[in-house]
Amino acid sequence: MDPRFDVPTYTRAEVALHLGLPLTTLGAWLRSGALEAPTAPARGEVTITFAGLVETHMLRELRQAGLPLQAIEDAAVTLRSKLDRHHPLAWQGLAHDGRDLLIELAADGQDPAWERIRDSQGGLPGLVRRGSEAVTWAPDGYPSSLRLVAYTDVAVQIDPLRAEGRPIVETPDGREIRVEDVVDQARAGTPYRTIAGRNGLEATEIEALVRPHIRPPTVHRRRKSTDDVLL
Repeated sequence: MDPRFDVPTYTRAEVALHLGLPLTTLGAWLRSGALEAPTAPARGEVTITFAGLVETHMLRELRQAGLPLQAIEDAAVTLRSKLDRHHPLAWQGLAHDGRDLLIELAADGQDPAWERIRDSQGGLPGLVRRGSEAVTWAPDGYPSSLRLVAYTDVAVQIDPLRAEGRPIVETPDGREIRVEDVVDQARAGTPYRTIAGRNGLEATEIEALVRPHIRPPTVHRRRKSTDDVLL
């Protein structure tokens, strides 16, 4: 069993939170066929694996690079059906040219060549962009860990072999702190400086860990009446 592919670890809401996505966007991507989606879950059910999380991260990056969702979906379906490649968007052998997804053609003793997935056209000129700086790749070409982009000013990563696949931050002395433990303490009212002291982190790092989880209170503005208008 490979925990990257075989162990569901995250709910849809958790994946959306970790990647800074609206939950509705994630739902639309799962329905589109671009992602290898599990069966429709009950609300709050854990169904998405680490590989599924990384696929969603890569789809997010491809969409930000300007690739149409339909082009990504067509390429992903082709890779899954014709090449039996599971979670293809989480595979290091993919790249893009800003318009289409490409697949690397390996040839001994030759420079890497790229082929467009939608029509198998090879020898493509122009800039090829591949991978993601947030992903650490294993020797088999699939990810071994992911740095979560939803957290700014602090490095949060997920490794399916560490902390049961939960988001963690490393302290300067090498300890692994679960983000959810920090968030639970903050929700209980513990000051950030106190949490930081307990965990060997800075208060600013605690704030950065908590920020995606605890939203500031909504400000309700009083509607102006005719008495508020200056004449």
